[in-house]
Amino acid sequence: MTSVCIGVTIADRDFTLCSPGGIYDPSTETLFIADTHFGKDASFRHHAIPVPTGSTEATLRKIEKMLCRLPAKRLVILGDMFHDRNSLSKETLKHLDEFFETHQRIDHFLVPGNHDSDIRLIPKHWSLQIIQSGTYLDGLTLSHFPVTSDHMERIVLCGHLHPAIRIGTGNDQLKLPCFLYRDQNLILPALGDFTGTEVIRTRSGDRVWVIADEEVVTIKTEF
Repeated sequence: MTSVCIGVTIADRDFTLCSPGGIYDPSTETLFIADTHFGKDASFRHHAIPVPTGSTEATLRKIEKMLCRLPAKRLVILGDMFHDRNSLSKETLKHLDEFFETHQRIDHFLVPGNHDSDIRLIPKHWSLQIIQSGTYLDGLTLSHFPVTSDHMERIVLCGHLHPAIRIGTGNDQLKLPCFLYRDQNLILPALGDFTGTEVIRTRSGDRVWVIADEEVVTIKTEF
């Protein structure tokens, strides 16, 4: 099954998985994303590593694309919004100022990740609400890291792993970012345009959906 967005049911709850890497909860009109790592290119250049500019703009375009498709009233970033304190360059802040100004009608939330230690530097006028990892909201546990839930009927939405899987064999292999459902954790792919991925080994009970050519594809895992 392929589409830009596909509907899935997990633990009796309906979600929409969207390219290029968001999860939409239609019951609460909330779009979840993870690991945007805004300004990572600026951080590299601060450390004299020559990399191209534009990763923040490219990542914001991904978010804009999903917001155009989906009637979202809330946007929740599940950690690692920024790469580090050096990511908060004038250019990065300018593009994010424009984004928050454009989307004032949407409530914005951040679950801090391990790269978000300097969230106190985030401009106050963005109206970005900080919620702690492990917060239980609208029947979902929100976290940056995958966790073992105390209530096994609860779904944990999280990121951090930057999951991907390899498709094909030999020289024809592709590494594709994916959504992964494992042990009550629904793990989002990293959305950041300048962010790597980590190949996972699928195991019994996993559900996997890859993002390929702007489509979300259900993968039948084999063990």
